[in-house]
Amino acid sequence: MGRYKIKIYSAAKMDLNDIVSYLNTLSPQAAIKYYDLLVEKIGSLAELPQRCPFVRDVALKAKGYRFLMVENYLVFFVIKDDTVQIRRILYNKREYRWFL
Repeated sequence: MGRYKIKIYSAAKMDLNDIVSYLNTLSPQAAIKYYDLLVEKIGSLAELPQRCPFVRDVALKAKGYRFLMVENYLVFFVIKDDTVQIRRILYNKREYRWFL
């Protein structure tokens, strides 16, 4: 298949906003850098999103959830037809099952 469309769900947009807001309190430069990195990596899913593994949780795997690791965060997504649906962006130490 060719390029996929990227759809970012509202929960993932809120996650991204929360991440950037938190980092901005520590370092505005770091917040901008991290935002750019996340956007770049999410954009890379337009090409071959199947390269990313399924989550380990059996129920979520059955729903098609995959993840992309971006430093300390996990980008959770599902591939539907020609669209990559970005569902959540969570800190990698969180128990993600409760948020998906």
